[in-house]
Amino acid sequence: MEKLNKPRKDEVPKQMPLRRSLAALTFALCTLSTTGCSTISLKFSGPSITYTPSPGSLEASGDKKYQAGDYPGAINDYDQLIEHYPEIPRGYTRRSAAKGKLGLLKEALEDANMAIELRTNDPWAYNNHAVLLLRSGVASPKSLEDALESSNKAIAINSVIPTFYFNRAIIKYNMNDLDGAMTDHSRTLELDENYSDALRERGSLFAELGIVSSACGDWKKASSLGDTRSTEYLQENSEVCKGA
Repeated sequence: MEKLNKPRKDEVPKQMPLRRSLAALTFALCTLSTTGCSTISLKFSGPSITYTPSPGSLEASGDKKYQAGDYPGAINDYDQLIEHYPEIPRGYTRRSAAKGKLGLLKEALEDANMAIELRTNDPWAYNNHAVLLLRSGVASPKSLEDALESSNKAIAINSVIPTFYFNRAIIKYNMNDLDGAMTDHSRTLELDENYSDALRERGSLFAELGIVSSACGDWKKASSLGDTRSTEYLQENSEVCKGA
């Protein structure tokens, strides 16, 4: 049987998918339908009376800025949310995502840790925590184990979000659990058949295992969805994948 030219190690560092997955997870903030507002001051003949905005209004204002790419502005709103309502874990979860987008990984991880300490039931807090653990330093055995634990928790809370399985697949791959990684990539694609990152990474795993037709099939579909790296893999293996 012909063998595929698997992606070279220098082209596809094991941690690269983790860097890509962070962007996917931080875009998934749960936004509210209400519009944001700032602190409201009502002026009478006497001293002004200042009302603290509600948690929902601060979240909505921060989320709106976040989705517009104004991460510093979003952080400012989340700072206010945490200042006025420090017991609400959502503020830390949201600020963690915004800080991650700005590359403030250590601070982002601290916020994710705080959300977990407050016993959040937001699965994205655990998902962020898992990814940030590995993005903030060397993927040591301990950090991988902790990341897997957080990833498992995210899935236990919400088992139908494809990104959670994709990230766990990357973690398992880095732990040399190839069967587990394959299972999670396949589960990702059951939930979203057009998840191009999962198609590409599962294809690369098939290639590593020598399963030619499946590798080419995944890369072809990912390429058709606009994944440029999969297109490169197909070009490198054009003869092998031609009839696959």
